[in-house]
Amino acid sequence: MNFSEYNLWFFALIVLLGFAGGFLAGMLGVGGGLVFVPVFQEIVKNHEIAADRVPYVLANSLLIVFVVGISGSIKHIKIKNTNLQAALTTGLAAVFSSLLLSYILRYFHINDQKMFNYIFCGILLLTGIKMWYGKAKKGSIENEKAVIPQLKNFIPAGLIAGLITAITGLGGGVILIPYFNKVLKLPIKFSTGLSLTVIPIIALPLLIFYMLNKPEMELFKGLQTGHILWPTVFPMIVAAAIASPYGIKTAQKMSSNTLLIIFLIFICVNMTKILFF
Repeated sequence: MNFSEYNLWFFALIVLLGFAGGFLAGMLGVGGGLVFVPVFQEIVKNHEIAADRVPYVLANSLLIVFVVGISGSIKHIKIKNTNLQAALTTGLAAVFSSLLLSYILRYFHINDQKMFNYIFCGILLLTGIKMWYGKAKKGSIENEKAVIPQLKNFIPAGLIAGLITAITGLGGGVILIPYFNKVLKLPIKFSTGLSLTVIPIIALPLLIFYMLNKPEMELFKGLQTGHILWPTVFPMIVAAAIASPYGIKTAQKMSSNTLLIIFLIFICVNMTKILFF
């Protein structure tokens, strides 16, 4: 995609993709990066911006993820399907571990992305197996009430999510939801709501960095904030923010096992993307 070709068809496409990513994020409690990252990779691939390509992709994806997380969290708060204290505890722990590991990796020049991807996929595989064999038995009560454990129990969830995010650029809900559901014994629907509330906290520090960091080359002269491409990202933000509550509403109507199966499919797609693309 060359920005000189920005037209009505391209506008319609990014709105549609924004809606799809927002709906997915709301339904599964994930950030939607599986949709947004490839979109921005495609958008910037034909431009001579080698040094800024990754920042452009991550910055714009993170902005949409942040807004979707806020939009979805408002909906979850209204239906009492999240907990702000638990989300803040988890999110701050994730920010701490992510920044710390990022510094360590840069200081010691450790950058074996293939090894990191294998580790992450191994974790996803074990997580998926555990969640599948721990799924609710037929006839069990749906929509069980969430019993919130002590806040200190959420710190490991955040630390793990932060570490995975630092080494892969992914993580978030894919790590948090299994931890909330299987380790902290929270219902799967509540786990997705809590995960979506945590995601904006994790995304915010890196998003601020990319917004304040001036790129070597601007793609939209005068229409950028750092690496944020407003003509492209704004329509996606609006579409994703509108779609997210509908994804949440859809998830609330599903059985826990149906939602679990969809989430496991999402894990498999993540693994395929990481290993082969």
